[in-house]
Amino acid sequence: MNMKDRWTKTMGHGKKFKYSLLLFGITLFATGSGCGPSAGAWLYTLGMVPKQKVKAEYKLPQGPILILVDDDLDLIQPPLAGKILVDELAKEFKKHDITDHVTTNKEIAKIRQQESNFDQRGAREIGRLADADTVIWISTKQFFVPKELEMTASPAKFTVALKVINSRAETREDVRLWPPYREGKILDVTISPHQIMSWKTHADAHEKLAQAMADKIIKLFHDYEIDPYN
Repeated sequence: MNMKDRWTKTMGHGKKFKYSLLLFGITLFATGSGCGPSAGAWLYTLGMVPKQKVKAEYKLPQGPILILVDDDLDLIQPPLAGKILVDELAKEFKKHDITDHVTTNKEIAKIRQQESNFDQRGAREIGRLADADTVIWISTKQFFVPKELEMTASPAKFTVALKVINSRAETREDVRLWPPYREGKILDVTISPHQIMSWKTHADAHEKLAQAMADKIIKLFHDYEIDPYN
């Protein structure tokens, strides 16, 4: 072995020793600091703990989608949050390569104008009128924004039941795609009074609630990663 080879080998051992010493120091720190979440978070920051992967609860079929926000009790007043929710989900579907063809609010308004009995039609029928293969039917169960944003002690709330409908289905048994239970997937957004106080207008409140709900909904349909220490 020549001097160059010996030097390379010695340097290689030196790097391994330094790496081992680093690992020993990290372990010693974790033990000395009481372990638990803080030590784990420190390891995660160093990139030594992988992110946790969360699988989609349901993979949507390919093809055009209609997002139908149903508010038959007129809980969302004025009806801003429902329209914002459609727009936010359309952006998220495109971002995550789920679909780039979502019926817009303008197209829905046009269909509503043309169909005198729009509100009496079912989700599958409306989906067909919109030429959509799949309908994401979002039924509003609760919507509350405090009147006095700056002085409230009550949280803002938005609760929906979500169902995925096959608008091309020919038989009743094939209409419901997901979830399998009748009441649908219940999703709830609650925003604390402390956060509400930073909102300037009720339009801001509608936007924040719709964005938070869109984030919950989109995570049902695609795989994503989470920080285990966040």
